[in-house]
Amino acid sequence: MIIAEREGVILRPAADGDLPRVDEITIICYAPIVASFVEIVGETFYEGIYGSPEAGWQARKIKQVRDIYQAHPDQVWVLEESGEVFGFVTFEIVPERRLGIFDNNGVLPEKRGQGWGTFMYRHVLRHFREQGIRFALVETDLDDPHIPARHAYEAVGFDRQQRIVIYRQDLDQRNPGSELKTVGDDHE
Repeated sequence: MIIAEREGVILRPAADGDLPRVDEITIICYAPIVASFVEIVGETFYEGIYGSPEAGWQARKIKQVRDIYQAHPDQVWVLEESGEVFGFVTFEIVPERRLGIFDNNGVLPEKRGQGWGTFMYRHVLRHFREQGIRFALVETDLDDPHIPARHAYEAVGFDRQQRIVIYRQDLDQRNPGSELKTVGDDHE
C-alpha cells in the first residue's frame, strides 16, 4: 500500500524486511543526538540515567522502534526510493484522548533539507485527522542536532511550545545531607 508519492519516492507502511534498514537509519540519525546529550550532561550522567548494563544506546533505540512495529505495524512508515529505504516515522494513536503522538523518526543525512521529514509528517497528520484525532504532540530537544526536526515540525503547523528545564544532580558529588534543610536554615 502506498500512502503518498513524491518525485519517485513513496511513503508506505514498513514491512518486516525493512526493519534492518530502519535499524541502520535509527543509529545514523540518533548518533549526533546522543553525542549532544552526552556533551550536555556528561558521560557518567548519561549512562547513569539512560544507560543499561544489558544494552548500549543503539540497542535501546532500535528496541523502541521495533516495539512500536511489533505492537502496531501500521504505525511505522518508511520513505523508499528505487527500492531503498532512506527515512522512517513512527507514531502512536490514543483514540480515547483523540491524541496522536509522533515518536522516533529520521531521514538519512544525505536526504535532509529536501523536505522529506515535512512530507512524512504532513501525511501522518492527515492520517490522524482521518482517525478522528484532534490533538497532535511531538517532543524534541533544543540542541543543534534537533534543528532539522524542529524546522520540519514547524513547517507542518506545530506552533505551541512548552519549554521545560530538566534538573539533574549527581548525589555522589554532593555533600550528604546538604539538601536536608529545615525551616529557618536559610540564615546560616
